[in-house]
Amino acid sequence: MKLVADTLGVARSNLVEQVRGTTRCRSCYRRQGDDELLAAIRQLTDARPTYGYRRITALLNRARRAAGAEPLNHMA
Repeated sequence: MKLVADTLGVARSNLVEQVRGTTRCRSCYRRQGDDELLAAIRQLTDARPTYGYRRITALLNRARRAAGAEPLNHMA
């Protein structure tokens, strides 16, 4: 296993997990309300395709505050 890991340039622990198949499916996780949030994000990015995630987050939080909702990803 060490020789294969060294050849591929990856950690042995990563190879062991992949061989055993113990990794979780990360794409299966969905939180309640994600669909509405995704729709709002898509609406903002469609209107402003050159804006990055920081600007989109600021616009989204500004709109949420105006609607009386709590902002997302609050940064200190």
